[in-house]
Amino acid sequence: MNTVRSVTRRRTRRVSLAATAGLLGLVTLAGCSASPSVAPASAPPPPPVTTAAAPTSTGYSPQLCGAAAEFQTAANAILQLDATKVGTEGVKAALQNLAVAGQNLSTAAAAQFGPQVDALKQALASLQTTISGIQDQTSLSAKLGVLAGSVAQVQAAAKPILDSVRSGCPAVPSASTAPSS
Repeated sequence: MNTVRSVTRRRTRRVSLAATAGLLGLVTLAGCSASPSVAPASAPPPPPVTTAAAPTSTGYSPQLCGAAAEFQTAANAILQLDATKVGTEGVKAALQNLAVAGQNLSTAAAAQFGPQVDALKQALASLQTTISGIQDQTSLSAKLGVLAGSVAQVQAAAKPILDSVRSGCPAVPSASTAPSS
Protein backbone atom coordinates (compact mmCIF):
# COMPACT_ATOMS: atom_id res chain seq x y z
CA MET A 1 0.00 0.00 0.00
CA ASN A 2 2.82 2.39 0.89
CA THR A 3 4.53 1.54 -2.39
CA VAL A 4 1.37 2.44 -4.32
CA ARG A 5 1.06 5.72 -2.42
CA SER A 6 4.72 6.48 -3.02
CA VAL A 7 4.38 5.85 -6.76
CA THR A 8 1.17 7.92 -6.88
CA ARG A 9 2.83 10.80 -5.03
CA ARG A 10 5.83 10.70 -7.38
CA ARG A 11 3.53 10.73 -10.41
CA THR A 12 1.47 13.58 -8.96
CA ARG A 13 4.64 15.53 -8.21
CA ARG A 14 5.99 14.77 -11.72
CA VAL A 15 2.76 15.94 -13.40
CA SER A 16 2.65 19.08 -11.24
CA LEU A 17 6.31 19.83 -11.94
CA ALA A 18 5.80 19.25 -15.67
CA ALA A 19 2.77 21.55 -15.69
CA THR A 20 4.62 24.21 -13.75
CA ALA A 21 7.71 23.90 -15.96
CA GLY A 22 5.60 24.14 -19.10
CA LEU A 23 3.73 27.15 -17.81
CA LEU A 24 6.95 28.80 -16.69
CA GLY A 25 8.39 28.25 -20.15
CA LEU A 26 5.21 29.61 -21.73
CA VAL A 27 5.24 32.79 -19.66
CA THR A 28 9.01 33.17 -19.97
CA LEU A 29 8.57 33.13 -23.72
CA ALA A 30 5.89 35.78 -23.37
CA GLY A 31 8.24 37.92 -21.30
CA CYS A 32 11.08 37.55 -23.81
CA SER A 33 9.25 39.19 -26.67
CA ALA A 34 10.58 42.51 -27.88
CA SER A 35 7.37 44.30 -27.03
CA PRO A 36 3.84 43.48 -25.94
CA SER A 37 2.74 44.06 -29.52
CA VAL A 38 4.74 41.09 -30.88
CA ALA A 39 1.59 39.03 -31.00
CA PRO A 40 -1.22 40.83 -32.79
CA ALA A 41 -4.36 41.53 -30.79
CA SER A 42 -6.17 39.20 -33.15
CA ALA A 43 -3.85 36.26 -32.46
CA PRO A 44 -5.71 33.05 -33.13
CA PRO A 45 -6.93 31.34 -29.99
CA PRO A 46 -5.93 27.73 -29.40
CA PRO A 47 -8.12 25.27 -31.28
CA PRO A 48 -11.33 24.33 -29.49
CA VAL A 49 -11.15 21.11 -27.55
CA THR A 50 -13.52 18.47 -28.86
CA THR A 51 -13.22 14.79 -28.23
CA ALA A 52 -15.80 12.13 -28.94
CA ALA A 53 -16.65 9.99 -25.97
CA ALA A 54 -15.91 6.31 -26.37
CA PRO A 55 -18.33 3.75 -25.03
CA THR A 56 -17.09 2.05 -21.90
CA SER A 57 -17.58 -1.27 -20.20
CA THR A 58 -16.31 -0.16 -16.77
CA GLY A 59 -19.29 1.80 -15.56
CA TYR A 60 -18.03 5.21 -16.66
CA SER A 61 -20.53 7.17 -18.70
CA PRO A 62 -19.68 8.40 -22.19
CA GLN A 63 -20.09 11.93 -20.78
CA LEU A 64 -17.46 11.30 -18.10
CA CYS A 65 -15.06 9.74 -20.61
CA GLY A 66 -15.56 12.67 -22.98
CA ALA A 67 -15.09 15.24 -20.22
CA ALA A 68 -11.91 13.51 -19.03
CA ALA A 69 -10.53 13.46 -22.58
CA GLU A 70 -11.48 17.12 -23.05
CA PHE A 71 -9.75 18.09 -19.79
CA GLN A 72 -6.54 16.19 -20.55
CA THR A 73 -6.41 17.64 -24.05
CA ALA A 74 -6.78 21.18 -22.64
CA ALA A 75 -4.10 20.52 -20.01
CA ASN A 76 -1.73 19.13 -22.64
CA ALA A 77 -2.38 22.15 -24.88
CA ILE A 78 -1.20 24.53 -22.15
CA LEU A 79 2.11 22.71 -21.92
CA GLN A 80 2.62 22.98 -25.68
CA LEU A 81 1.44 26.60 -26.00
CA ASP A 82 3.82 29.10 -27.60
CA ALA A 83 2.97 32.42 -25.99
CA THR A 84 5.02 34.36 -28.53
CA LYS A 85 2.67 33.13 -31.24
CA VAL A 86 -0.66 33.41 -29.42
CA GLY A 87 0.02 36.42 -27.18
CA THR A 88 -1.72 37.27 -23.94
CA GLU A 89 -5.21 36.66 -25.33
CA GLY A 90 -4.18 33.24 -26.61
CA VAL A 91 -2.74 32.33 -23.22
CA LYS A 92 -5.94 33.51 -21.51
CA ALA A 93 -8.02 31.50 -24.00
CA ALA A 94 -5.98 28.34 -23.31
CA LEU A 95 -6.39 28.84 -19.56
CA GLN A 96 -10.11 29.45 -20.02
CA ASN A 97 -10.34 26.23 -22.08
CA LEU A 98 -8.76 24.39 -19.15
CA ALA A 99 -11.22 26.00 -16.75
CA VAL A 100 -14.23 25.07 -18.90
CA ALA A 101 -12.94 21.54 -19.40
CA GLY A 102 -12.42 21.29 -15.64
CA GLN A 103 -15.98 22.44 -14.98
CA ASN A 104 -17.27 19.87 -17.48
CA LEU A 105 -15.19 17.17 -15.80
CA SER A 106 -16.47 18.12 -12.35
CA THR A 107 -20.08 17.99 -13.58
CA ALA A 108 -19.63 14.61 -15.29
CA ALA A 109 -17.68 13.11 -12.37
CA ALA A 110 -19.83 14.41 -9.50
CA ALA A 111 -21.79 11.21 -8.93
CA GLN A 112 -18.74 8.93 -8.78
CA PHE A 113 -16.00 11.20 -7.43
CA GLY A 114 -17.60 13.49 -4.84
CA PRO A 115 -14.59 14.49 -2.68
CA GLN A 116 -12.25 14.76 -5.68
CA VAL A 117 -14.79 16.93 -7.49
CA ASP A 118 -14.94 19.28 -4.49
CA ALA A 119 -11.15 19.70 -4.61
CA LEU A 120 -11.30 20.28 -8.37
CA LYS A 121 -14.00 22.94 -8.00
CA GLN A 122 -11.89 24.79 -5.41
CA ALA A 123 -8.83 24.69 -7.67
CA LEU A 124 -10.91 25.89 -10.64
CA ALA A 125 -12.21 28.84 -8.61
CA SER A 126 -8.63 29.85 -7.82
CA LEU A 127 -7.65 29.52 -11.49
CA GLN A 128 -10.61 31.65 -12.57
CA THR A 129 -9.57 34.39 -10.14
CA THR A 130 -6.05 34.29 -11.52
CA ILE A 131 -7.26 34.42 -15.14
CA SER A 132 -9.42 37.45 -14.42
CA GLY A 133 -6.34 39.29 -13.13
CA ILE A 134 -4.49 38.97 -16.43
CA GLN A 135 -5.04 42.13 -18.45
CA ASP A 136 -1.93 42.37 -20.63
CA GLN A 137 1.54 40.95 -21.08
CA THR A 138 2.84 42.86 -18.07
CA SER A 139 0.20 41.39 -15.77
CA LEU A 140 0.77 37.96 -17.33
CA SER A 141 4.48 38.14 -16.53
CA ALA A 142 3.81 39.54 -13.04
CA LYS A 143 1.43 36.70 -12.20
CA LEU A 144 3.76 33.93 -13.36
CA GLY A 145 4.09 32.20 -9.99
CA VAL A 146 0.41 32.48 -9.10
CA LEU A 147 -0.62 31.29 -12.55
CA ALA A 148 1.73 28.31 -12.51
CA GLY A 149 0.49 27.41 -9.03
CA SER A 150 -3.17 27.67 -10.06
CA VAL A 151 -2.69 25.46 -13.11
CA ALA A 152 -0.72 22.91 -11.08
CA GLN A 153 -3.49 22.84 -8.44
CA VAL A 154 -6.16 22.22 -11.07
CA GLN A 155 -4.14 19.43 -12.64
CA ALA A 156 -3.35 17.85 -9.28
CA ALA A 157 -7.02 18.00 -8.26
CA ALA A 158 -8.10 16.38 -11.54
CA LYS A 159 -5.41 13.69 -11.47
CA PRO A 160 -7.20 11.16 -9.21
CA ILE A 161 -10.30 11.39 -11.39
CA LEU A 162 -8.30 11.08 -14.61
CA ASP A 163 -6.21 8.20 -13.30
CA SER A 164 -9.35 6.25 -12.39
CA VAL A 165 -11.26 7.08 -15.55
CA ARG A 166 -8.34 6.53 -17.93
CA SER A 167 -8.38 2.77 -17.28
CA GLY A 168 -11.95 2.49 -18.56
CA CYS A 169 -11.92 5.25 -21.16
CA PRO A 170 -9.35 4.60 -23.87
CA ALA A 171 -10.08 7.96 -25.55
CA VAL A 172 -8.50 9.86 -22.63
CA PRO A 173 -5.01 10.89 -23.77
CA SER A 174 -1.92 10.54 -21.61
CA ALA A 175 -0.64 13.58 -19.76
CA SER A 176 2.01 15.42 -21.76
CA THR A 177 5.22 16.54 -20.23
CA ALA A 178 6.73 19.97 -20.66
CA PRO A 179 8.54 20.43 -23.96
CA SER A 180 12.30 20.29 -23.58
CA SER A 181 14.26 23.44 -24.32
